[in-house]
Amino acid sequence: MIPQIKNYVETNWNRFFEIKPSNFQFLLLSNPQGKKITHGKCTVLIFKDHEAKPTLVAKFLRDRKGRQEKIVGEYKILDKISGWGRAPQPFDLLRINNRYVSFEEFKPGISLKSRLQRMVNKLSLNKLEDVINQVRSDFRNTGVLLNGFGSIEIPTLEIDEDSNYAHKALENYDGLTSLLSLSDNNLELLKKMVEDYKEIDQPAKMVHFDVTPSNIIVDKGELKLIDFEFSTHSKSYFLDPFRFSFYYFYLLYELNLFRGLSCEASFYYFFVENEITQSIVHEFFEATIEGYRQESLFHYMSLFLLSNLQLQIDETDFINDGFVAQTNNLLTISLDVIQNNEVNLTIYESKVVEMTDEEVRIEYGKCQDVITKYEAAIQEKDQQLAQNLEYIEHCHKVVAEKDKELLKNTEYIEHCHATITEKDEQLEENNRYISLCHNSIKEKDEHLAVLQENISQKEQSLVDLKAQLMQHEQLIASLQEKLNQNPFVRAFQEFRKR
Repeated sequence: MIPQIKNYVETNWNRFFEIKPSNFQFLLLSNPQGKKITHGKCTVLIFKDHEAKPTLVAKFLRDRKGRQEKIVGEYKILDKISGWGRAPQPFDLLRINNRYVSFEEFKPGISLKSRLQRMVNKLSLNKLEDVINQVRSDFRNTGVLLNGFGSIEIPTLEIDEDSNYAHKALENYDGLTSLLSLSDNNLELLKKMVEDYKEIDQPAKMVHFDVTPSNIIVDKGELKLIDFEFSTHSKSYFLDPFRFSFYYFYLLYELNLFRGLSCEASFYYFFVENEITQSIVHEFFEATIEGYRQESLFHYMSLFLLSNLQLQIDETDFINDGFVAQTNNLLTISLDVIQNNEVNLTIYESKVVEMTDEEVRIEYGKCQDVITKYEAAIQEKDQQLAQNLEYIEHCHKVVAEKDKELLKNTEYIEHCHATITEKDEQLEENNRYISLCHNSIKEKDEHLAVLQENISQKEQSLVDLKAQLMQHEQLIASLQEKLNQNPFVRAFQEFRKR
């Protein structure tokens, strides 16, 4: 696909740029195999003129049999919200090799996820209070972003609830819960919550359906959204704030800010026990979900977790047992909180296993084998790195030589420019002389025209005089004839002869 995309961009550069770039570079970002849409999507970053940041993004699906409407849908959504200013501008949509390719603006900046990772990695240099303040700021700013996105009115966009994973989860309740091991009480409560939610009549809004810290970009203090392949009008707009809050929590868990707690215990601590984070999420939900009440947090959370399981099934070629087990545990905690049941978090903690000395030696040997393999792999990578460094050094030398050639060419071009300038000056002088000649010839032509007109007048006068002369000659001849016929004249003539 890269050669075809490259050829299209180079041929149709004026669709994307006002001035033709001198060159392009293309970098393919391909997500892991096994995903149909979200992680089966390939992204090509397109750089121009050796710039450090890309200008364009081209998106397509790895598999030709994938759900191409997601790429088309993202382009159409971007086209309809192009005036919002917080999303990439769409440029073009076309089919290449039987796959849709969407060309979009690259949004510079850093994702909320990357920024938080950097901050936590430097926690020794930052106070924990600074991290908490950043979390609070991220939630507040994201609330403003989501409210702005949700308020966009697109009259021509139809509501297609059947296409979003939240609606599928509600309709596929029995299939999803068959994967879980919830208690009968929890199953009954969850089913009632699903049925009650389906009966709620509320207006539809624009819903992104994939709001995570990875899909929110910070650029010069302003938050922007990317990746709109799931976006549509929907009544399930609670999913955007809940998906964001859950994956923000999960990011904090992955960054080990809960100091070794299990995911389930960290979940409970973040949403229930910790007053600071609890106040942050409540403020966030109150700002983004109309009619939100604090006691409804885990009702929404349960619906989100069920929907998230549906998304996992839709977007992968397999059912991840670990993901299902984690969803089951988090749903159990959420439903227990709703029912004011005691939440037993100890069952989710890692258990210490007693081992004999022989078992310890065996495990130690296994670990040593793994370490040896890793050391060999590291050594191999070091060799590859050394080879790469040599190749890079070679490339640097080649580039230096090319730079010298380029400098010579530049000097020659400057010489050519100077020569052309000199020739232009000579040409301008010649043009001025030619212009003077043209003016002189024009004056001569005008004088000649006057002379020709005078000659024409003289010739006409001469013709008139000749005509008069002929008339006079005819008159004289006539008079002569009359005289000759006069008897007195003849007598006089004869007299003269005598």
